[in-house]
Amino acid sequence: WRMLAMAGLAPCIILIAGLFFIPESPRWLAKVGRQKEFEIALQRLRGRDADVSLEAAEIKDFIETIDKLPKAGIQDLFSRSYIGPVIIGAGLMVFQQFAGINGILFYASETFVSAGFDSGNLGTILMACIQLPLTTLGALLMDRSGRKPLLLVSTSGLIVGTLMSAVSFYLKVHGILPEQVPIITLTSILVYIASYSLGMGSVPWVIMSEV
Repeated sequence: WRMLAMAGLAPCIILIAGLFFIPESPRWLAKVGRQKEFEIALQRLRGRDADVSLEAAEIKDFIETIDKLPKAGIQDLFSRSYIGPVIIGAGLMVFQQFAGINGILFYASETFVSAGFDSGNLGTILMACIQLPLTTLGALLMDRSGRKPLLLVSTSGLIVGTLMSAVSFYLKVHGILPEQVPIITLTSILVYIASYSLGMGSVPWVIMSEV
């Protein structure tokens, strides 16, 4: 684990070093009234030969429009027009954590060993292999199938995965089908991870930004 922790330092060091060379956000500079720096940063981002006059004008118009909008306070979140979206967004984030993904990931290796595997490495590797493809698939399906159907499929898969895991350890405790317990456990965890990656892992973040 020490080598893994050290390896994680490499991207952080590169990012910190790169921050000294990247320009500040042009929109932020325009928002705080740093006009000259705003134009320089925008030109630097688009290239020396690019004509940024039109984009600069659009950004200024956007900032002016935003500034003219009425300011909302914390108390406005509890008004009738906002309380519904707040409940939906915050509720999804709460249930995303209550789904138990952190516990599954943290104790995956121990779970596989407890189920009868000699090592938890195989299951952990398989988990990692399915996360990226299923997350990508979820992103592709999000706009085609809609947020709600994807969440329904994802949460249904989470239920199936956790029930299968419970059944596998019930069988292990009572000595029923001992040779099948490791396979059932592995399948249950993979179903859980695949279902979470498909929808519950990403959709709540998208809905939060939309509502």
